[in-house]
Amino acid sequence: MNERQNQDSAEAARRTELRSRIRPLGPGTPDKAFLPFLDLCFNWSMDKPRIDVDELLERDDAAFYFKDWGREGDIAVAAYAKDPNGGDAAENQPADEEPTDDQFTGDQSSDGQAGAADSDPEIIGLAWLRLAAFDAVIEKSTDTTAEARSRFTGYGWVAGDIPELSLAVLPDHQSQGIGGMLLDVVCTLAKMSGFPAVSLSVEDGNGAARLYHDRGFVTVGRNGDADILVRQLK
Repeated sequence: MNERQNQDSAEAARRTELRSRIRPLGPGTPDKAFLPFLDLCFNWSMDKPRIDVDELLERDDAAFYFKDWGREGDIAVAAYAKDPNGGDAAENQPADEEPTDDQFTGDQSSDGQAGAADSDPEIIGLAWLRLAAFDAVIEKSTDTTAEARSRFTGYGWVAGDIPELSLAVLPDHQSQGIGGMLLDVVCTLAKMSGFPAVSLSVEDGNGAARLYHDRGFVTVGRNGDADILVRQLK
């Protein structure tokens, strides 16, 4: 086996091991599971004033993305620091095999975490999708009053049947391909759920925009100082 083949084999093994550590979060996932990643989404720039987590908990625009998790259309996948199933998933799956649907629909406890709460490994990355509340979408679409237009439907909202994506990876685990794999998995689950597309908002200067463009997202509009991106799934 030559050096290039060794490198390819090592990369395939790495991706298989990483894939074994990605699992869905179900209905009832507690708020605390989202907070470290919501913090990173709102405080991605070192050049802007930091928003404390306590303040995020009080803000309607932040609560939109995680409160009452388990609503219709909610989808979340987490990357764990180690395989939640005990570390044998990578050994049992061929390195060149693509993930199957049932790999991301395993048993979950009532709080949305895989396995027993006391023994769960740390979540190091999270990608999640949420639809705007139906009544807010209807008001925004049909009511021309300032109050109706102010109903928050997400910074990356484009349509009532397209969920908005949020994604973050803890700093110590960035630049390892985790974000890209989480993005691929959550988009796969969105397609399985019948959504025609997913959207998101990326502020100017955020380097994550390259990841999204590389994964098929295109710019469809602006919201303040951010681009709104959409990836078609059908």
